[in-house]
Amino acid sequence: MKYVVVLGDGMADEPLEALGGKTPLAYAKTPAMDLLAKTGDIGMARTVPEGMSPGSDTANLSIMGYNPEIYYSGRSPLEALNIGVSMEEGDVAIRANLVTLSEKEENYEEKHLLDHSADEISTEEASALLEAVKEGLENQEFQFYAGTSYRHCLIWKHGNVVPLTPPHDIREREIKNYLPDEELLLAMQKESYKILENHPINQKRREKGLNPANSLWFWGAGTKPSLSSFEGKFHKKGVMISAVDLLKGIAVGLSLIHISEPTRLRCIS
Repeated sequence: MKYVVVLGDGMADEPLEALGGKTPLAYAKTPAMDLLAKTGDIGMARTVPEGMSPGSDTANLSIMGYNPEIYYSGRSPLEALNIGVSMEEGDVAIRANLVTLSEKEENYEEKHLLDHSADEISTEEASALLEAVKEGLENQEFQFYAGTSYRHCLIWKHGNVVPLTPPHDIREREIKNYLPDEELLLAMQKESYKILENHPINQKRREKGLNPANSLWFWGAGTKPSLSSFEGKFHKKGVMISAVDLLKGIAVGLSLIHISEPTRLRCIS
């Protein structure tokens, strides 16, 4: 018996005024999904244990059969697996987003978070910006690793897992109440703004009407994950198809084959 799990993570989205108060999913024409709903069995499942933060990280581990209460050690460490970052015991991985902050305010704390992805900045541009950040901020304690688009990784050698706010949760808000309490991380975020604000890449982006990636934003801290092989746990082989770094990182941790191009699905027998 073979199984296919199709997961529309975040597909429902939020109600939009432009769609008459409907979500994009409610507004869309979905004949195939409607047919499955009519002819299949429908149910509900809790994918996030009580008391845990609901997110793609915890929910997807749960769906794969790995209880987040046992196996979850943070979001960024899972993404670090995907980009081949080696973590030692005691290291802390932190997601380092390239974000767009408002620029009219003089004080960093008074700025607003306008865009958590800097207009989905290209990986090429983001990598160049991260190189500038590395030159200014990297040392033996803190190392940066380039990921995809706006998603990057900071490894804090023998660091602390501290509470940090996801930038996509505070769009359009003043950042003052959501900044890291950890002084080292806060200082790096502030310094990153000075490094990136007038970088030539950001100047060109403004000329094109694109949002500048003018600051780092840290979130998703966690320790080295310890995931067991999917085949060893369930005695079944598996393949994961996803373009998302987090999911590909989970696949690496579970020793699954992972494919980024859905068109290659036909090659799997």
